[in-house]
Amino acid sequence: MTTSKMSTHYLFTYGTLKSDQPEHAQHCLPPLSITPALACGDLWRLREGYPILQVEPELALLDASKDLLADWLAALETESKVTPPELDGKWIEGQLFEFPLEADSLKKMDAWENFIPGVKSVYQRRIIWVKDSDGTDRIAWAYVCYSPPNWATLLDETSW
Repeated sequence: MTTSKMSTHYLFTYGTLKSDQPEHAQHCLPPLSITPALACGDLWRLREGYPILQVEPELALLDASKDLLADWLAALETESKVTPPELDGKWIEGQLFEFPLEADSLKKMDAWENFIPGVKSVYQRRIIWVKDSDGTDRIAWAYVCYSPPNWATLLDETSW
């Protein structure tokens, strides 16, 4: 990780936004850094072929509002006061992107994931607990769900 917690934020990617996917260049701003990471949850395939990560509600610190900066700062404060939950489940492989902490830094990705704060959609942007490449618990944004659509298919794989 390259810079301070107060000037950057992180996004856990596990599907079409990963750096090796064709959609990455079109829908992501260039990250400051990219490192391997893991998130605890289940990977599902939507009928359109895209993956979605289901996480348990207790693994999320907060749901995104219209104020990304305030959300991230609130999550950092919470992170410093709580012990990460004991995670015992399937670990999904992905990448941790580091971005400058700017209000519009996830705007293109929100549009790709059809995410609008406060509006019900398949993908919701939440701050969840992840493990970085050193095995350290940290927080990151992720486009996830608590309950997958009834037409989604549970995958055995841990990587998409």
